[in-house]
Amino acid sequence: MKIILLLLSIFTVATASAESLLLPFEQAEPARGEVVPYGRAADALKAEPSALNYVAKLAQWTISEDGKEYNSSFAVPVWWLNRQIIVRVGRSTSAYEVLVDNRRVGFASSGATPVEFNVTKFAKEGRHSLTIRHVDAEQNRLSGELATLKPLVEGVSVICQPTIRVRDIVCNTTLNDNGEGVAQFSVVVKCDALNAKRARFGYTVHLNDTTVLTKGYSDITLDMRREDTIAFMARIPKNSLWSANNPHIVTLELENRIDNRPVEYMRRSVGVRSVDVVNGVMFINQMPQELKLHDYDPAKSLEEQVSAQNNGLVIPAYYATEALLTQCDKLGILVVVCSAIDTMSLGDHIRVGGNPSNNPLYLATYLSFNRAAYYSTRHHPSVVGYAVAKGKTTGINIYESYLMLKNIEPRLPIVYEGNLDEWCSDKIVLR
Repeated sequence: MKIILLLLSIFTVATASAESLLLPFEQAEPARGEVVPYGRAADALKAEPSALNYVAKLAQWTISEDGKEYNSSFAVPVWWLNRQIIVRVGRSTSAYEVLVDNRRVGFASSGATPVEFNVTKFAKEGRHSLTIRHVDAEQNRLSGELATLKPLVEGVSVICQPTIRVRDIVCNTTLNDNGEGVAQFSVVVKCDALNAKRARFGYTVHLNDTTVLTKGYSDITLDMRREDTIAFMARIPKNSLWSANNPHIVTLELENRIDNRPVEYMRRSVGVRSVDVVNGVMFINQMPQELKLHDYDPAKSLEEQVSAQNNGLVIPAYYATEALLTQCDKLGILVVVCSAIDTMSLGDHIRVGGNPSNNPLYLATYLSFNRAAYYSTRHHPSVVGYAVAKGKTTGINIYESYLMLKNIEPRLPIVYEGNLDEWCSDKIVLR
């Protein structure tokens, strides 16, 4: 009996150890696009660092000798009290953990996409230390080239938002019979309070800072830790839709009021466009769009990589930063974002002990990497597709990642160039 209990104990410990190595994102907020809250409309119009009363960008770091530990600090001023404080890490070359005042906040199994941690309970008024520590995690080997780069952490900021706050902003578009865009804006709102909160969100969508396309407000009440969406629509003139040849941008302004007091203001540039794939052909705004993509080269400028022979890029999630994709939006460069999974360096065979693409223990990691790549980039009009991985090996995790992305994004192409003519990739020519 003792032997049986001992074996069961060993098996339980081993299983728990394997699962702990494969945790996707621990204590992290769900992935989202970057939101920049301002205290006043006038501050958002300035768009200057001095206007960022609710965002602290951390640029000064003390780095350990091996390059694996980054130390900095941030201050919580009095006007941040009774609000939510979120640490956003833009990207990292490795899995990492985050510590505030040497207390562990959470863990990210990949630094290829932005990850956010709510540190409100760790950060009171005053100055706090912030540590980002690279860790040796099993997921590091999934990212191929990324794991070979020099240790790096970039784009770290501390964001302060009210207890009922904007979580994300999404725009989905269809065309009416006249070819005009019918843009549905969805603002994801979350309540972090322990009791019900009510807020009023005023919105304005306009062209060229002058022509108002729609304006109004929406009230929302959320109870403890609830999340919901407010939606409104705007009709976009045909000649103001975003496309590769006409990368036109409209502007969305949001004002969040609680108890009739403005607590959060946002201003976002939005490219409104419709994308569909029919019989292997992509249509942008109902016009056929040929895709001539090649792999992104970080050593070259975007202008050098796009020509008459190439109208777009396949960009790995690590390089698909907010700044780079915003530039693609403005230049009309088409983008397929590839998740942080590279199967090429992990062997070809998919039997036990082989490529993780066919190992169910890695399923949560594959899904989380793809989910993060999607939700952190979906607000960019230049992003017209997603690749579930780089490489040539299929398996259960590739299939499930494809199905998951198709479920949450049925209109854009979901591809995997190593599909070996199997069903884990949409039939569309990328090159």
